[in-house]
Amino acid sequence: DYVKRPLNAFMVWSRVRRAKLREEMPDLRNTEISRRLGAEWREMSAEQKLPHIQRSRQLRIEHFDMYPNYR
Repeated sequence: DYVKRPLNAFMVWSRVRRAKLREEMPDLRNTEISRRLGAEWREMSAEQKLPHIQRSRQLRIEHFDMYPNYR
């Protein structure tokens, strides 16, 4: 079976933000949403990113516990 890698901080954040953008602007294409997400992430401060970085680290630990032989 294929095991997906754990989400990085950007992906943790973008899952929630993408859903909000979809609600706010339902006519945007995925490519435009991705472009906006990337730009927003780059503009965020380290302090703003910190909760997502911490969540990503936690997911990585959980992933390692579930799949100790992953890579």
